Formats: sequence, structure tokens, C-alpha cells
Amino acid sequence: MQAARAQSSLEVPGPSNQYQPYVPPSPAPPPLIRLAPAGGDNGDTIQLLPQYSNPPPPQTSPPPINVAPMTAQAAPALPSVFRGCWSGQVTQLDWIRREPGAPKIGFWTPKTYRLCYKRVGDQPFTLTFTQTGVEPNEKIINPRGQVVPISTDGHAYALMRSMLDFDEYKIRADGFSPTFAVNENTNLDCRIAGDDMIVSADVYGTRDSEPWFRAHWRADFHKFEN
Repeated sequence: MQAARAQSSLEVPGPSNQYQPYVPPSPAPPPLIRLAPAGGDNGDTIQLLPQYSNPPPPQTSPPPINVAPMTAQAAPALPSVFRGCWSGQVTQLDWIRREPGAPKIGFWTPKTYRLCYKRVGDQPFTLTFTQTGVEPNEKIINPRGQVVPISTDGHAYALMRSMLDFDEYKIRADGFSPTFAVNENTNLDCRIAGDDMIVSADVYGTRDSEPWFRAHWRADFHKFEN
């Protein structure tokens, strides 16, 4: 996917009134998209950037993603096992598929996440800092993003939402052309296991506000500060 992402840090604002709770995906599977063979790219496949040449292992057909918006509500208090700072990197996808009629999917670059769940003064524990982005890339400008908690079981599980926006240059034979706007809305299913946060994520991407792709990945985030 051409959607290479640059890192962006910020303090998390209050929840938006334009989103609803996550709805579990239905079981009907769409076609699986694997890495393109040499010379066989038809725009439905994704490739890793050269420095990340190992493709994901073969996967079974994925279910469709229902990345629903959130409603206006107070951010939930996460369980104590989430306290501290966590970081993770997403180097590979389990699968990705292009939305019907959407533009071709280009290169995928590793995504990065950093989350801190701490207390500020006498306030309750909150996500005091989040960072979501990608490795630096000359094709990406104006990155901005945030992560917000959506729900929790009160023990070791939480659903969070990552929203990442940036502008990407189009590539032509004669060089770069004007940019297009990319938005990635990602549901993060997070479960704590010791000093690891096990994350499974569903991604819905748009290009110039039009449906572009859906994808799924899994990664382990590691605690780097208590």
C-alpha cells in the first residue's frame, strides 16, 4: 500500500461525538489478497517495502471488517494492568483487500504505536500520551493521529480506536504529483499478558474520503515504563 505513515505524537483529546462502539465482524469471508508475484501486480495486492522483504505466512480467507464509529460517551477507566507505557511495531499484515472499484494498493510500511496510561496529579488514571505513525517516508506529509479507549471488560481486555490521517504524494513516471488524503481507522483489541499487550487489529482505510482497503494485523506491544 502506498500508505506509508510518519510518526505523530499528541495528548489524547476527549472522545469524539462522531463514532459508535465497535460491532463484531460477520462471518462471511471476502477474497484473500496475498503478496503479488513478480510482474503480476493487478492493484489488489500489497507489497512490503524492500527493507522488509519477508511476506506474511499464508492465511485463511478473512472475514469482512465492520469498523463502526463511536458515540459520544465518557472514556472508560482501564484496568490497573494497563498502567504504564507500552510500545509496538506492526511490520506485517495477516491480510488486506482492496475495496470494490478503489485505486490500486501500494507498499505497506511498519506502523508504530506508543501508549501511556498514567495518573496526572490527583486525576484518575487516563491515557496521558499516545503516538501512532510509521517509519519516515518522503512520500508522506502532514501526519496526525490519536488513540482513544472505547470499552473494557474490567480485567485485562480493552477495545481502543486508532485514527491516523496524512497526505500522500501520487507517484508518476515523471516524478511526484499532487497529494491525496489518507485516513486509517483501526480497532485495537488489546489484552494484557504479563509485560506484553497482545493486540489484534482491524483497519479500514479511505483515500480522499472514499473507501480504499480493509486489513487485519496482530502484534505484541511491550511495556517499557511502569
